[in-house]
Amino acid sequence: MSPPRGSLLRYAAFAALVLVLSVLFGVTTARAESTLGPHRASFAVEVSGAVLLDLGPLGAIHLDSPLEPLGVRVVVHEIPSAGLGADVFEGLGADAVAYAQLVSQPRAALTPALDALVFDALGRAAILAGVGLAVIALLRGTGSTLTASPRAVLAAAAVSVGVLSVGVYPTVSRVDAPASRPAVLAGTAFADVRVSGRLSDLVDTWGPMVLEAYEETEAFYDGIAASVAADFRAAVAQPAPRSGWDLPAPPDDDALTTAVLVSDLHCNVSMGRVVAALVEASGAELILNGGDSVVSGTAAEAFCVNAFAEEFTVPVVVADGNHDSVTTAAQEEAAGWTVLRGEPIEAAGLTILGDTDPTLTAIGSGTVPERDETVAGLGVRLGRTACDVGGVDVLLVHNPIAAHPAARDGCARLTLSGHLHRQVGPEETNAGGWTYVSSSSGGGNYGGRTIGSLQTSADLTVLRFAEGEPLDMSVVTVGADGVVTVTPWRAFETTRSTPSTSSTNS
Repeated sequence: MSPPRGSLLRYAAFAALVLVLSVLFGVTTARAESTLGPHRASFAVEVSGAVLLDLGPLGAIHLDSPLEPLGVRVVVHEIPSAGLGADVFEGLGADAVAYAQLVSQPRAALTPALDALVFDALGRAAILAGVGLAVIALLRGTGSTLTASPRAVLAAAAVSVGVLSVGVYPTVSRVDAPASRPAVLAGTAFADVRVSGRLSDLVDTWGPMVLEAYEETEAFYDGIAASVAADFRAAVAQPAPRSGWDLPAPPDDDALTTAVLVSDLHCNVSMGRVVAALVEASGAELILNGGDSVVSGTAAEAFCVNAFAEEFTVPVVVADGNHDSVTTAAQEEAAGWTVLRGEPIEAAGLTILGDTDPTLTAIGSGTVPERDETVAGLGVRLGRTACDVGGVDVLLVHNPIAAHPAARDGCARLTLSGHLHRQVGPEETNAGGWTYVSSSSGGGNYGGRTIGSLQTSADLTVLRFAEGEPLDMSVVTVGADGVVTVTPWRAFETTRSTPSTSSTNS
């Protein structure tokens, strides 16, 4: 005999109540371990309406929460050791880079922690909901009847309040030290930040100098982005000169595929807005990334990938380099990028082949194999794959050594790489294709650092293709002085005679 309709409705109502309470419990008690800049950090959701960064004896940073009444308490721990073989001074330099990028891109820096909190909240809610629904199912199976009597309602309410209080009460009962807004931050994006403890004295003392450096860096890259947007179209207004009376006219711009090539950004997240400006000015449909987007391939460098991803508005195809890791690849895929993994892919009408670098170089730790393959072996494998599929439009790798076999055998129309931190080419191969090596797009040429204003020049390359065939290119160079230089279109004009051309002329 089926239970009466009223009983089913009561079961459904209690099940809905269980789900709502489970979600509330999960959200208000979520905890996570993640990173904040170079530090390990513990994150805990609170019903405080504030975001609090607890720096221990130094004090705390207080911010109003955008999700009030929910807030987050962040307890900052030590910086993990890089290992006994690490160079201490190089490690400290990497920490300084992480601090600076945390200040310039706070939202990107917090993305991994927020994702971890959401995952934890869902897990807690699922466990509690599972227990509650199992109890309801058990009651149904034993023939017990859920009633809506005053006693039952009061009992359910008491249990609900008790469950929520276990997680919520400790987060609303804390009394934090009084915090004040430093005058130095007035009129900036950090005007609402409040600080307490010894940190208040440090901000008052060193804040003006740090703020000045930050504003100078922001103005520097804003100026570069504006120059790229203004100068690119004028510099490439004329088509590339083409020799030979019998060459066909280049196709209209709307029949072309345009891509922007970057490589060796090395966490210079400020260059992200410059790349975005060039994508907009060139009408690019695709960003080709030759790898080394980060510095050491650590979990903490997710904020670099996230910061780039926030700026890049078109699809990104990346061949990870020796400073990227399997962790970096996962971060990039989570950001929506396509990570090349040894099989051809189609993007913006181009057939692209590539793979991640088989080695990993981390600051202070040297270069070690990340899988059982050499760079030369990677090149042989990719060359064989390119030939087996009948050739590809673009072979994208980080180390140019891995591009040699495909270029030599004529199985790639254009090979693109980075790694050398200097420009090589474009050069025509004996097989009639082209090779090109980009210098650093992050300003890391000649070993220069990639944080703050540029220490060396940075290069971005615009490439145009006609039905997969490379047509022409333009290099945008940003000098250390912020001056932008754009080369006119340079045609990928084949100078070697093909068999059909020779027979026609003979």
